Amino acid sequence: MGQRLVERNRHVIRLSDAGEHFLPYAHRAVAAAAEAFDEARAMRLPLRVGFTWNALGKDTGPLVNRFEAEHPGAIVHLRRCDDDPLAGLTDGRSHLAILRSAPDGDIDFFRFRDEQRVVALPLSHPLAGSGTASLAQTKDDPLVVNVISGSGTPCLWATAAPGRPVVEVNNVDEWLEAIAAGRGIGASTSSTATLHPHPGVVYLPLADAAPVSVLIAWRSLDSHPHTAHFVAAAKRWSRSRAHE
Repeated sequence: MGQRLVERNRHVIRLSDAGEHFLPYAHRAVAAAAEAFDEARAMRLPLRVGFTWNALGKDTGPLVNRFEAEHPGAIVHLRRCDDDPLAGLTDGRSHLAILRSAPDGDIDFFRFRDEQRVVALPLSHPLAGSGTASLAQTKDDPLVVNVISGSGTPCLWATAAPGRPVVEVNNVDEWLEAIAAGRGIGASTSSTATLHPHPGVVYLPLADAAPVSVLIAWRSLDSHPHTAHFVAAAKRWSRSRAHE
């Protein structure tokens, strides 16, 4: 640099005037380097994507593969977090979450696609051999509800009689077994019929029920450097499949 930054003798070491002038720049350079190293380390941390009972069905693998190909070094970890309605966003287990109900609070999200409603019936149900079902046909049946993250709540049946029996469960496995055992019926989405077949359960389209939106959500202040990249990739994927 052509300047003496430190003056020292047998008794003291101190910055020269040039050193005093240079010190703030040195601090900024060190901080910038540390930030760059932290960013580089963060880029190598797996991006955790949580889900409760279904991820994105047939789109999950291709989307993850496309994202990782577009961002060399990025790794996506898919996590089932069925004890949290926000699929791990609540406690930080997930950087992003695949949800089927709109979240509250400081959560951003976008609609990835819609899925058709289905009703899940035990084999013994009178409608089990039908090709479709309606809300009116199923409004008086006992209802099995996943109270943690399910989308088939009693309010779906606006005309159901008060006091309808409700069987509460905590995850999709309990939900399926309760229905198969004849404890009641359940409502879910078309991806559940694909991803969670059961020999004791029949899925039928609920012809008169509104579809369910599949959402990709993340915390507004998420610090993982790949969160925004994954969201952008998912939006592109969603648009490309919109007319299929």
